[in-house]
Amino acid sequence: MDIEAERPCGRVIVVRRRVPSQNTSQYAHWSIYTRERDTWFILLRAQLPPRDPPAYPVRMYLRSYRNRLIDFANLVGGAKPIPDGLVKLGYLRDDSPRWFTCDYLQFQVPKSEERTELEFVSWSGIAE
Repeated sequence: MDIEAERPCGRVIVVRRRVPSQNTSQYAHWSIYTRERDTWFILLRAQLPPRDPPAYPVRMYLRSYRNRLIDFANLVGGAKPIPDGLVKLGYLRDDSPRWFTCDYLQFQVPKSEERTELEFVSWSGIAE
């Protein structure tokens, strides 16, 4: 099997949902976080069919287009359900630094244009 052919490099996934602030889920009832996590999984699953986990590290850009910008730590913490969902779907072997790195970016847009984009890019941080 050609490993390069199965890599999702260059693929962009657009989800019409804004990444919540970590503060929103951290101080909420556990069921609210569970609902948010499950919603992200369903939205990712709609565009990414399940597969076997890759034997190589994955790099990704997560771009959050939102009406109100939030601090970086809240963006990263609020996005935690996304790599968890990608692990469940088989697009990441693990979300540890050995197997996954992500650049988190955010841009201010009108509320009607809020969305999250995930772009898989070529990994250049490790010798294979």
